[in-house]
Amino acid sequence: MTLRFEQTTLAGATVVTPAGRLELSTYRELRDHLTKAGTDCPRAVIVDLRGLDIVSATALAVFTTIHSRLDQWPGVPLLLADGNEHNKQLLTTNRTRRYVPVHDSVADALDAIEDPAPRRVDRVELANDLGSARLARGFMREVGTAWGVTGPLLNDAILLVSELVTNVVVHTRSPAEVRTELRRGLLSVSVSDEVPGTVAVRDPGLDLHGVGGLLLVAQTALAWGCMPTTGGGKVVWATLRVAEYGA
Repeated sequence: MTLRFEQTTLAGATVVTPAGRLELSTYRELRDHLTKAGTDCPRAVIVDLRGLDIVSATALAVFTTIHSRLDQWPGVPLLLADGNEHNKQLLTTNRTRRYVPVHDSVADALDAIEDPAPRRVDRVELANDLGSARLARGFMREVGTAWGVTGPLLNDAILLVSELVTNVVVHTRSPAEVRTELRRGLLSVSVSDEVPGTVAVRDPGLDLHGVGGLLLVAQTALAWGCMPTTGGGKVVWATLRVAEYGA
């Protein structure tokens, strides 16, 4: 059994309307779809629950999981719009409401979206070329300096973008899109490519680049992860907390 999804954009927010049964076999499908919706960085992701048959309160854990993922990166809020009476009762008795805002309708959810925190965003697309890591470092240095990011914080951001771009160049034939953002005291770096899948830290051995370089990312970043994109590829992201550098 699979879910069906309708997706639209309203007032800068992505509204997803899943249809079908939310149970163990479809939990992952809903999680991945909503996670992808967040990687496009809308104002918010709103889930219209009207067509979703939620089997049990346990299945609602998917929404707290997605809320946590999207809050960590890219900082996109998740909101729920009540569905049928069965779903409303489950939400009333479940702790999901403690973490994820629940509203009576999509319109109410849209009205409740808070103004986003002030942020700065820049991006660049780089070819799949051995020189792209150098270009990425130059891009990060130029953007960071313009934003007042200096010293060890900037150096770590440059390291992160260099390793993430190198990973794309070495292990795919895809171009790399670099995106950096400064918001709410977090500096984030993400690199997306056109190849589906995931990445993982492995013992780098003598190889200090590529997948081995992800060990440096894991050691340097406050948090990092990999998500699928709506275009069918993946994005690897990492964040740094500005306050930890005394900035």
